[in-house]
Amino acid sequence: MNQARRRQGSHAAKRPRALMAYLLVAYAVIGCATVASAQSEEPENDAIGIVIEHLKGNDESMQSMAIALVREMPGAEVTEALAKELPGLSVRGQVQLLSALADRRDRTALSAVLVATKAKDQSVRVAALKALGDLGDSSSVSLLAQTAAATRSVEQKAARESLYRLRGPKIDETILAAIPRSLPKLKVELIRSTGERNIAAGVESLLKTARDKDAKVRRESLRVLKTIAGPKYLPALVKLLITVQSAVDRREAEKTVTAVAHKIGDRNRQAEAVLAALPSVKEVTSRCSLLRVLGKIGERRALAALRAGLKDKNIGVKETCIRALAGWPTAEPAAELLKVVQAGNNKLHRVLALRGFVRLIGLDSGRPAAERIGMYKQAMELASNTSEKKMVLSGLANIKTIAALQMAAAYLERKSLQQEAEVAVVKIATAISGGYPAESKAALQKVFRISKNDFLREQVQKMINQIKDKRE
Repeated sequence: MNQARRRQGSHAAKRPRALMAYLLVAYAVIGCATVASAQSEEPENDAIGIVIEHLKGNDESMQSMAIALVREMPGAEVTEALAKELPGLSVRGQVQLLSALADRRDRTALSAVLVATKAKDQSVRVAALKALGDLGDSSSVSLLAQTAAATRSVEQKAARESLYRLRGPKIDETILAAIPRSLPKLKVELIRSTGERNIAAGVESLLKTARDKDAKVRRESLRVLKTIAGPKYLPALVKLLITVQSAVDRREAEKTVTAVAHKIGDRNRQAEAVLAALPSVKEVTSRCSLLRVLGKIGERRALAALRAGLKDKNIGVKETCIRALAGWPTAEPAAELLKVVQAGNNKLHRVLALRGFVRLIGLDSGRPAAERIGMYKQAMELASNTSEKKMVLSGLANIKTIAALQMAAAYLERKSLQQEAEVAVVKIATAISGGYPAESKAALQKVFRISKNDFLREQVQKMINQIKDKRE
């Protein structure tokens, strides 16, 4: 008890000295009077009075100096005195003081800040909304969320950012409790704040709002679940994906399931929940959703389901599996895609499979270059139009061998493919010129002769000169 009294006495002794110091600074910096007059018996009132006087004044430089002192002067009574003066200041003065009060982190100013959120001038309202992010508590949640829902532009942005920054007890609980009883626009803001604040306890609430009658509420819920839901919620999310009705909702749900699956540390278990649900789902649209998700997850165990889907009688299921395999993260399904191209039963399927096949060749860096070139030759033979052949040349350009250079150079004379062939030749020759100077120089000279691209010709000539210099 005596120790507590001694501490209180010590703080009480220090405060007048601190206030005296700020008063001296105020006199010295603002230049109101002589330092001698700082010996007042009420230094606290004098310091506050000086600051308020210049906050109310018209000299902007003096206002700025006064604001600097506001941020440093200690004590709740200082905050209270300054907050009382807030409504009587100019717009500029109110904006500056609101910012300074926020920096003080003293909730004594909260009631004055709340009043300022209703000011006629937008800049004052915005400053007050920003200050609430530092001074507000759980009682501020409703005001900030409603303002975010009802306004636009800078005012909405300030309200949202403060809602996301609020700190203190029961704020997250207040947000979650307000979601079920709110109208759609407000509900969307509360759900968004759940994601921005990473309120993991909100998953159960958002699994319900993901089935809301309002489309915006459903989609915001799905977007936020992607952030806050952990792997244990995957079965519930998969069930949600299977039951959604809207195509837009389905796309969002697919992204959510994929993102949450990727949170599983063991990459060999990421597709587990989706694979478990797939056999019982017969409805085509929902089945395609699960197959798309398997493709995006990219776990090796999912390949069997996608390969089986290539034989499905339903054309939509088959197309979904082709797209999933075409976007696979490794080159493993290349052989299956090649078979689809060779079968050529469906034009769209064939185009999708060929694009995927060429893409996967580029991923297979572990395969010998000679085999990869052979695969590009297969793709070139199967390509049915110029666009597809250009795609093959683009992939070929990434193989740095003499055989790749020769293959690319063979297409320099074809006008429809000339530009892509030129780029491929230059790229490959640049990489292998050290080991094959003569062959690289010959290919580059051919590009120089036939190219109509002046910039490219200039670069090619520099390369030819460099090869010549090396040989000399």
